[in-house]
Amino acid sequence: MRATILAVLCLLTGGLLAGLVTGAARAADAAAAGDRCAAPESLTFVDAPLPGVAARIAAHEEVHVIVLGSSSSVTPARQGMPKSYIASLPAALEAKLPGLRLKIDNRSARRLTAEQMADGIRTGIAAAKPDLLLWQTGNVDAAQQIDINLFGAALENGLQALKASNIDVVLIAPQYRARLSALIDAAPYDDVMGQIAGGYNALVFPRYDIMRHWDENDVFDLRHADQAMQMREAEAENRCLAELLAGLIVRAAAPAREGGGQ
Repeated sequence: MRATILAVLCLLTGGLLAGLVTGAARAADAAAAGDRCAAPESLTFVDAPLPGVAARIAAHEEVHVIVLGSSSSVTPARQGMPKSYIASLPAALEAKLPGLRLKIDNRSARRLTAEQMADGIRTGIAAAKPDLLLWQTGNVDAAQQIDINLFGAALENGLQALKASNIDVVLIAPQYRARLSALIDAAPYDDVMGQIAGGYNALVFPRYDIMRHWDENDVFDLRHADQAMQMREAEAENRCLAELLAGLIVRAAAPAREGGGQ
């Protein structure tokens, strides 16, 4: 009988230890995943509000978001391609704001320049009156070597139309890719975006600097010899971008939301 009891205790203890070890491993994996998404506070601070979004959230109303971008914001059409950061954004937002009612209209298309996007803002998006426009641009202009002054003028034209229609906006900076930086220099376009946004009190998601920080610290292995692994790492990076972008949006909406008595 004593041997039987000892055997049972050993089994129970072993199962408990195994469960604790498994739980600890899962916690470590989760922590590691969270650490991969980390970025310096200097790149994640909020310097402009999103009052329209805040008001909709405070009233428990649906938040209508339009996305306007180029290829990196397009949902992949082919299976096996990495999911874009925009595709991961709804889940990231809803995790931070449980019960959020969200409508996302993605109007991104490949090879759109900032000028073409600004035309689309004036002729269609302003009339649609979304609560928030996520405007990603810069890489196509850099690839086509469009005059930096024309790029800046396009941003100003779009921002003026959005301001006139009381539409909140988050400008999303160009993406950074080390292997392409020698051929396509997006840094000047990123700089101009930041300068112009400041003049309009517009919020910028500094994707270029965040991705460069990750690249310099080898956070994501985008140069892996296995192409499937490259795709998984690219998708992981996009999930982290969605996580940081969602955090930026929520924090930018928080001051007005709290001021409204929530």
